[in-house]
Amino acid sequence: MDRPGMSGYAAALVSVLSIAIPAMFLGALLGLHSRILLGAGSSFTGGAGFLLGCLGAMLGVSDAVGLEQTFLGPTRIGSWWWALLLAGLTLMGLAALPKRGLWSLGVSVLVSATLGWVSLLTDTAFPGVLVAMRPVHVVFAGLFCLSSVVGGWMLFVGPRSLMHPKPEELRSDTNK
Repeated sequence: MDRPGMSGYAAALVSVLSIAIPAMFLGALLGLHSRILLGAGSSFTGGAGFLLGCLGAMLGVSDAVGLEQTFLGPTRIGSWWWALLLAGLTLMGLAALPKRGLWSLGVSVLVSATLGWVSLLTDTAFPGVLVAMRPVHVVFAGLFCLSSVVGGWMLFVGPRSLMHPKPEELRSDTNK
């Protein structure tokens, strides 16, 4: 959608999404933090991932609102906030893997981060692009979005049932 010559309505939608997406990721990181770090004990990997991801999301919001910040010297923030966000998601997914009841959430976060990395590293607009392939970028960006929805569902619905057994399950365990 984000291309030169688009209509005014599409440009307005892109502007709103440019702010909303990093802001929603910040909310998702807070949810992951509460589930991974606070719910099952903290780890250095998870804490570092949380900080990196939050920094990336906040830089994404500041870039979207037009604050002319620089990152690593003369380089504008631009798409670099995605790299920080994806690095944070990767670390948080790794931190969730060994935790009891959070393995599936950790795998979901790692799959989402991997799809995001492929999308980012094939994006022609990303300054750190490895291989510029627009069709691959678009497909993996779509898959990243879908995996983020699945991860959100698992964050709010799935892990709760894994971490907290239903009362019927507790009664059946005591009768054995």
